[in-house]
Amino acid sequence: MKNIITVLFVGATLYSCNKPDSKISEKKAEPEIKTTGKTEPAEISNQEVKESPEESKKETGELSAFPIQQIIKGYLPLKNALAQDDSKKASDAAKSLFSILKKIDISKTDAKSNSELRDIVESAAENAEHIGGKSDDIAHQREHLLSLSNDINDLIKEKGTGGLKLYQDFCPMYNNGKGGTWISESEEIVNPYEGQKMINCGSVKKVF
Repeated sequence: MKNIITVLFVGATLYSCNKPDSKISEKKAEPEIKTTGKTEPAEISNQEVKESPEESKKETGELSAFPIQQIIKGYLPLKNALAQDDSKKASDAAKSLFSILKKIDISKTDAKSNSELRDIVESAAENAEHIGGKSDDIAHQREHLLSLSNDINDLIKEKGTGGLKLYQDFCPMYNNGKGGTWISESEEIVNPYEGQKMINCGSVKKVF
């Protein structure tokens, strides 16, 4: 009888010891299931990777328009000053135009792949710089106006007039009879190469 009681006591003790262990193991298992089930950080990471190419494409698409109208509006006062025989005014206008041209970064415009346009802009800037630096030599200014006017004409061929109505004029007398072209905002002939001496010499060759 004593042995039976002892066996029952030992059995009850083992049962009570094993039962809490199972609860503990069950409790321990719960956070492990929750931890492995979290997927939110991975989803956020994937979203960030997908957004980067889209932002890059957006930046590429935001190229600015080539400032053809701004260039033309910088050129016209220079041309008009030489028609008035005002070399100082022509010099100031040329410096303003030079500033406009030097600020142009072709790679950031919609013409970034146009290497010919880049060359024209550089030539126009060089001619504007020469005119700006020679306020005491109107003959020199007019020589570079001839080259600059050709540059402006080439820019118009490439990029249009920016909505401006313009005229291509020609003076047959300038440059020892070789003639010279300029761009004007008016149909009236006002000659920047001969100035007041032969102010109306020339004709309209093209309307833009």
